[in-house]
Amino acid sequence: MLTWRPRQVQIVLVLAAFVLFAFILQFRSSLQSQFQYYTCTSKQETAASQASLSPSTLFDPSTPFLRRHIAFATSVEHPEVYSPLAWTVHSLMSRQPPTQPTSVKIYAFQRGFHILLKKIGMLPMDIMLPEAQLSKDIRSSSLYEDDMGAMIDLVVLGTCEQDLEKLGPDLLKAWDERPQDKKFMLVCSVHNPHTTPWFKHISKWSRRGAFRVVAISDHVVNYYHSMFNDWADSKDPAQRLSLYEYIKVDAYYAVSNFTNFPLRPKTYLADVPCSAVLQGLYESGRRDYDRVFADLLRLLKEDVRAWGYTWSLESKKYIADAAAPNPPFVLHLVGKGKITVPAELQDVVVLDVKLDTVPFYELIQSTDILLPGFAPGGEYLKLKGSSTVHTAIMNHVPLIVTRAMLESYPYLTVEGTILRPFALSEMEVIGLFRGAKVTAQAIEGSNGGSKPLKLDDLSSPDVSPELANDVRRMLSQGWKRSYQSFDKFKQDIWKKNEEYVGRLLRDL
Repeated sequence: MLTWRPRQVQIVLVLAAFVLFAFILQFRSSLQSQFQYYTCTSKQETAASQASLSPSTLFDPSTPFLRRHIAFATSVEHPEVYSPLAWTVHSLMSRQPPTQPTSVKIYAFQRGFHILLKKIGMLPMDIMLPEAQLSKDIRSSSLYEDDMGAMIDLVVLGTCEQDLEKLGPDLLKAWDERPQDKKFMLVCSVHNPHTTPWFKHISKWSRRGAFRVVAISDHVVNYYHSMFNDWADSKDPAQRLSLYEYIKVDAYYAVSNFTNFPLRPKTYLADVPCSAVLQGLYESGRRDYDRVFADLLRLLKEDVRAWGYTWSLESKKYIADAAAPNPPFVLHLVGKGKITVPAELQDVVVLDVKLDTVPFYELIQSTDILLPGFAPGGEYLKLKGSSTVHTAIMNHVPLIVTRAMLESYPYLTVEGTILRPFALSEMEVIGLFRGAKVTAQAIEGSNGGSKPLKLDDLSSPDVSPELANDVRRMLSQGWKRSYQSFDKFKQDIWKKNEEYVGRLLRDL
């Protein structure tokens, strides 16, 4: 019978422990190696997958256009949105060799904006045609003397929410009537996702592989991407087979070239902002007029002279103070509809109602700052694109923005904007630039009571270091933006727009 001494047992256990430890080290090393391999492989596969899903933005500019005869059409307004796109298309096509005949036409009622763009040389004088003529021209193979047999091969609807309802059925019939090598692409310009009746027409086009969407801002592009993906992943087979996932959704920034308007270097009444403009329909659901009025009344009461006014006991309103250090500040509300301005602000706020095209843009260009004034709820940051942004850029007027706006409109840069902290309202920003006393509404103090926050005193312990730094940065950058800054800003935007049109005309 084999017997074990305690010393022998101890030696065996130690040897076994060494063997087990060595095995664990080897196993751990193997696991690490496998983990690194799979991690690396996973990253490579993910990158490859993302690359295959990303739209192609790179192409050889010498590649011929697949779409050469373009028709813009609309039964409603928004010429300020689709006309700049027609300009970009025309500009890009005019650089093509004469061996590739091209054409651009707009089938719509001619409006003041079209006349202005033709006058300043952005659009050809013969670009406009009656909307009703599209039904005939879309079926014609003899429209172009220099390109016999060619047909309209791309149609852009200016306001898809209405145009696809009105023009879509006839366009679809014309599409089906054409032979396979003569099919056209339909591009829908979208504005308001709350308007949904036109959605029912989309599947008829997406199943044919002949449908694209364009929006004037990136957040609207993201919204429609998500919407089409949700539809494509539906439990309903009819939805899934409508091929929504293949609908291309792109951004075009509707910034016109007003160089020949003419756009001259700005002249200022003083070194402080003396005018601002808030543009849009007089609807509280679109612009936060109540907050603007409340802020103005509060700030005027606090430091009336800094705003260039004095209080008139006789007329019970603020009137210009000739003895003030700077000219009075004037707020222009450009739009249409009905709005009630507080009686005290009758000389401060000017209503510019239903201006014609040229006076409208002349007024915008004459002002110092443009206010978005977006209503609460964030629709212009999540669902809808705002033409106010483009109006500011193409007229060389700095736009007051927040970080949220920069996220929704990522093409905005410091060249054309004034970045305000959320803690400051738009009117408080203007007050600080005018050197006025600016006290925010009461906040809770350290002792539990409420006290005012003086935003013009950044050394106060009540002002957080982060807010103070943001305000100092804003003030140090100033409120004026140079002609050269805006010109660089626009050139970058136009380059992005040409990249989009280059893809569009090549079916990319």
